[in-house]
Amino acid sequence: MNKFAIGHILLKAKQLKHMVKNYEKWGFTVTYRTDPATAHNALIYFRDGSFLELFNPKPIKAPDKLILAVLQLIRPLHPSIISRYMHYIRSTEGVTDYALDSVPHELVETTLAEMKQAGATIGKKINMSKTLQDGRKQTWWIATPADFRLPFFMSAYTPAVPCSEQELRHRNGAIGIHKLVIDVPDLEEWVSKYKAIFGDAVWSDDGQQCEFVLEKRHTVLLRLAKQYRISEVHLLTSQPIATKLPLPSGWADGTAIYMKQA
Repeated sequence: MNKFAIGHILLKAKQLKHMVKNYEKWGFTVTYRTDPATAHNALIYFRDGSFLELFNPKPIKAPDKLILAVLQLIRPLHPSIISRYMHYIRSTEGVTDYALDSVPHELVETTLAEMKQAGATIGKKINMSKTLQDGRKQTWWIATPADFRLPFFMSAYTPAVPCSEQELRHRNGAIGIHKLVIDVPDLEEWVSKYKAIFGDAVWSDDGQQCEFVLEKRHTVLLRLAKQYRISEVHLLTSQPIATKLPLPSGWADGTAIYMKQA
């Protein structure tokens, strides 16, 4: 079994409050952990410990070209993380990235070292923090591969803030992440990149896709296509339904979010 699970999936929002209202309309409970008036993100927590993060990557109201120009100037300081952030600015709305959690969390340092030995190119750890609504400062760190299309890695939050039952309860019955489907133009090349992170993979009989089984029964499926994109997100629900969320056509360059009964 793999040492990782999908920690969270990031969905870019140009207007965060508008995206929050849409997800609430679709039956999700959306939580702000910082002041909603100034928040740049909102979270949808699941019982398996994973979550969806709705986020606006722009720190200030300024033209994208200006923000990208500034990021390009400071890129040599932390090339891997800043390249990823530039990708966020350029991306359309919707699914744009995902993070992995080490399982268990306390072995994350050891796991990163093992990945580097296996050939993964990962940048320096970046310390992060935010001020919670109760005034406490919460810290964590992230580590990012050189290729921003690969997932990034996170430590545990300190202090940890357990989810309430209300935050975990969704009208649509959502309980966790099941699968990510990622389209790639060169399957063998991408399987090689992911093997340094996940280890062995299971190929389909026709050789057109390859699946990695992670902890918490999460899976990442790579599928041969013309270009790279996170193509599908599959969520589990406790309700006897199988449905596709009615995402606006401009979101995520065609990414689909599906829900099915666990």
